[in-house]
Amino acid sequence: MDKAREQRTGRPVSAEEIGPDPEPFERPLICPICDSIVEPVRGYKNVPSLFRLAKGTSHEAGCLLNPTEVIESIAHGSHGLAHVTDDGMLRLELPADISALPPWPTPLIDTTDTDVIRTRDTTTVRPYLPPAITSAAKIARFLQLHGFDPKVVDRFRVKPHGQRPIPWGRFCYTPRTYADLYQRCARHEPITYPIAVHGTVHSIAQDRNGRPYARLALNVPADDTRFHVLLRSSQDSLIKPLTAGTHVLVVGDWTVFDSPHIPQLRLFADEHWQIAYWETDPATALPTEPTCPPPVTARQRATQAQARVRRTRSKTTTRPTSVQPEPPQVPSPPTPPAIPALPPPRQDGAVADPGDHQSLPDAPAALPPVTGATAPPAPPEPPQPSPRPPIPPPPSVPPTITPRPRRRGWRRWFGRRQ
Repeated sequence: MDKAREQRTGRPVSAEEIGPDPEPFERPLICPICDSIVEPVRGYKNVPSLFRLAKGTSHEAGCLLNPTEVIESIAHGSHGLAHVTDDGMLRLELPADISALPPWPTPLIDTTDTDVIRTRDTTTVRPYLPPAITSAAKIARFLQLHGFDPKVVDRFRVKPHGQRPIPWGRFCYTPRTYADLYQRCARHEPITYPIAVHGTVHSIAQDRNGRPYARLALNVPADDTRFHVLLRSSQDSLIKPLTAGTHVLVVGDWTVFDSPHIPQLRLFADEHWQIAYWETDPATALPTEPTCPPPVTARQRATQAQARVRRTRSKTTTRPTSVQPEPPQVPSPPTPPAIPALPPPRQDGAVADPGDHQSLPDAPAALPPVTGATAPPAPPEPPQPSPRPPIPPPPSVPPTITPRPRRRGWRRWFGRRQ
């Protein structure tokens, strides 16, 4: 157990006070509920510091920490799923359908008074949890009171449907063994039965869609956090009853999500029976009876489905469309200025009248006709002032060009081949 009391003063003592020398508490110590003598045990390896019964002592009758009475009580209210073995161990059998509920109690009419109707007592919590989940929650709460003492944990076994019994630690994981479950899920180990996780809610946050989710507390410093343990659900009503400090037992299929920041070990709960939770009574410092969120109704599922469709449509309409880049604009070449057409020459060979070209722009002087290939071109004449000189008509016969003599090549040295 993780708590005790000083027998003389009654002061509560926590397991965190175990270790210093001298001890900060006064011996003898007794059970926090009954008056049985307990002794402090310093933690080692994976065993935390805790209090154990002194040799030759046992818990008093009616104590919530009495293993014998608690085991018999759980077996009695499990609807035939939990059995006590000959050596005092409790074996919890998981059915093929772990969510199966027991038959509803039928009313019994009292023959002495027809106005009084009595019903059979049931041990499931309201709203009704499956017997397997109810028994698992009671076992987890009992082990929490004992501080997860390995000697007490070894008194419980779980038998998955159609398989051999396994230790309780292979079915239900605590903050000290979260890393083992993370490794099993990370390496995709086939798990053929539901996995339970017992812990305390660290905080409640919201995702990008505004839906709440719970993050469980880890048993490591904040700087050494390698992954987060998250409880999520598409139904907000399953997460709203949880607050920081609430103790939970979550059952289902756990997966690992490789987040870009910190990996997540998470579970998406779809039914109310996957979550059992309880609080700590501030007056007695004892855990309350386990309960669960209200069942999800068909109307809630329909509303949630419609909201999911609306979010999908809004994302589709607001999604930016890809814009094709426009081809680069190639500048067009500048348009040359239009050259006005010259008037045709006169047919009679007369010289054109200078007045006919008064409106034309300045034109370069005409070149003299070429008489031979060897004659160099004449330099252009300087521009004449107005009035402009007459433009001679073009020659009727084009000038002849003397071709350049062809070289004979190598034949002129060797002669033509006979």
